Amino acid sequence: MPKKQSTTAQRAREAARQGGKYTQALRTADGPASGAPGPDDRFGGHEFEYESSTDLFRCTECRAYEVVARDADGPITPCAGLAGYGGDTERVYLLLTENPDLPYRHAAFLATKVRSTGIGRAPRFSWRDGRLLVESAPSVVAELARRIELITTTVEDRQVPAVASVDHLTAEAGRAILAENYAAYVAAYGSPV
Repeated sequence: MPKKQSTTAQRAREAARQGGKYTQALRTADGPASGAPGPDDRFGGHEFEYESSTDLFRCTECRAYEVVARDADGPITPCAGLAGYGGDTERVYLLLTENPDLPYRHAAFLATKVRSTGIGRAPRFSWRDGRLLVESAPSVVAELARRIELITTTVEDRQVPAVASVDHLTAEAGRAILAENYAAYVAAYGSPV
C-alpha cells in the first residue's frame, strides 16, 4: 500500500518532477516563517532531491531516502551529513578568511575544494565579505582544517595559499554566522525563492 502524502508533499513532488528542488518547494510551502537556514528545520538538515530512476527523494548529503528518514508523517531522523562524517550528527564550523593577495574572489573554488575532501561542505549562505563558513563533524574537523591550509592557487606564476586564516567555531557560533549572512542576503536581494 503506498504511503499517503500531504497536499504540500504532493505539490513539492510535482515541482521536482518539473525540474525544481523538492526540499526547496516544501520549505517554501510550509517552512519556518523566517526562512532562515538551520538544522532545526522540519527536514532534519536533509537536502532531498528527486531521483527519477527510483521515483523517490534522496538526500544529497547522507544519501538516505526520504521514505526511510521520515517515519509515517512523524519526526524525521537527523541528517548524518556527508559519508566522511562517519554518521556524526554534531556539527562544528571553520571560518576561512580568503587570502587578500588573491586578485579576485575564490568562493566557488574554495567551496568545491572543501566539498571534494568528503569531510566538509559550505552550507547555503556561507560566503560573505571574503569569508567562507565551512561545516564539518567534530571527529574530522582537524583533518579538514589541515587540508584547507594546504589549498593553493596560482598568482603571477607562483603558488600562494588560498586562505589567510582558518578559525575553529562551535556549532552555535557557526549557526549565528549563517543567520547573519542570511539576513544580509535578504536585506540586499530579498527573500530567496
